[in-house]
Amino acid sequence: MKFTQTGTFRENSLAKLITINPKDRVGDIFLERLDTFLIFLAQEKPEIINEYISNLTQKLLSLTPETDLRTPANEIIETFSEYQYLSQHPQLTRAALNYFSALLQLDAASAWHMAEAEISMQALIQAWTYPSYFILQTLAETIDRPRALNFYKRYITQYYRDHPAADRDKFATLEEMLAHRLSGDTTSSDWVIVHTKLAEGKYAFKNKNCPICVDAMTELPDAELKYLVCCYGDYEKFRASYGDHVILTMEHTLMQGDAYCSRVLHDTRVDYDLRHPPQEFWENFEPGNEEIAKKYYNRD
Repeated sequence: MKFTQTGTFRENSLAKLITINPKDRVGDIFLERLDTFLIFLAQEKPEIINEYISNLTQKLLSLTPETDLRTPANEIIETFSEYQYLSQHPQLTRAALNYFSALLQLDAASAWHMAEAEISMQALIQAWTYPSYFILQTLAETIDRPRALNFYKRYITQYYRDHPAADRDKFATLEEMLAHRLSGDTTSSDWVIVHTKLAEGKYAFKNKNCPICVDAMTELPDAELKYLVCCYGDYEKFRASYGDHVILTMEHTLMQGDAYCSRVLHDTRVDYDLRHPPQEFWENFEPGNEEIAKKYYNRD
């Protein structure tokens, strides 16, 4: 058992500037997921769908600064008519587009005519994560919170089942995955991660930072909602990416206030023991501490 750390801590990850086409990216970042959520909600809870759409429209409008409330023109709304539910609710679509452009810090009227816009990585991540947070928050305000959270878990699980990775069948073994992650320049990533092979078919990794979701969402107060929209889907996402035989176990997350994210990928073709190493293992999961950590990793 050898522990290897990759990545480098950097303070300016979210300040990096990138160039996007807002009109091309709003679909995959926001609208497609929103439409999928509304379809699922309408199928599972048709009695609340109209109330929810009204509540979500008002929520998104309340989150948009008054200076950004200029409504996109009708022809812009019509370009998004491919979405089953949003096409039936233009007021919600307008509110969503306004909020998206506000998150990108772009003018709501001109954003949809721009071929290129330079934005910060923070703005892009917030445009991806903030809507999901408020979609879930609005559901918790429409029905009781426990039912809303359980519903979202079912939704995000089903979402990844319905959207498997295109190259899913190319996955071979966790050992190959680990070897790939430890190859080349292991310092260039902003993600600081400690890796090891625990046993045959068991790859453990500890995230020591989260330069995307955790760092970009610090101003949002509800850690449980943030965990559900950013982390919970990983359980099914790994299966969708690599196959039904790849199971994630995870007991600590930075998003929930832990000092790290503790994760193990298990290949059930090799071993179906899904027990997660104890906290003492993760606290000693650092290069040079192999012998100490081994004492806590006991699968007997």
